[in-house]
Amino acid sequence: MNWKDDVAYLRSIRGYILLSVLLFAGSAILGFMTASRDPQLVAIYMEEIGNKLGWILGLSPPMMMGFIFLNNLFASTIAMLLGIGFGIVPALVAVLNGVVLGVIGYHAIETIGMTYLVAAILPHGIIELPTILICIGVGFRLGHIFLLTLLGRDVDLGGEVRSALRLLRWVVLFLFLAAVIETLITPIVIQPFIDLQAVPVME
Repeated sequence: MNWKDDVAYLRSIRGYILLSVLLFAGSAILGFMTASRDPQLVAIYMEEIGNKLGWILGLSPPMMMGFIFLNNLFASTIAMLLGIGFGIVPALVAVLNGVVLGVIGYHAIETIGMTYLVAAILPHGIIELPTILICIGVGFRLGHIFLLTLLGRDVDLGGEVRSALRLLRWVVLFLFLAAVIETLITPIVIQPFIDLQAVPVME
């Protein structure tokens, strides 16, 4: 099965991918709106994130890259393959990640600005987010086909699973590329914004 067949498969499930995009975007908006109503809660949440994940900043670039890559690959794989359980897992991955992005996005805009948020997400996010959302869409597709199988419909669940598994080689490639960019390029892009914020205001 070559890349053209993979593209054809993705086109055939574009409705499920669209569903993943809408669910993720809606959750991000919900997270942003919730954060805007309770900035104090956001500050507490961001402090907790810093306490739990701050150790990552102390890793060497190769180790940080490996952690980011494996974390995203794990989330994408379970969203895809565990979608066979009626699509519950991919839905949870979409909602949870969307809400977190919304909250963090609100905090970034309030503390540094919209341009910083775009600079922090765009370099790697333009690859990472579509890849993860496609995996979620595939998970929805598998969940739907599994349900049809239980209902006795004439569908090829095994073929759907094989098509999903074949996509994993692209998922690995794109998530690795995104991890490289997030580790090596994104910090360079956002550094001017951090330096600017650190400059004391003259009165």
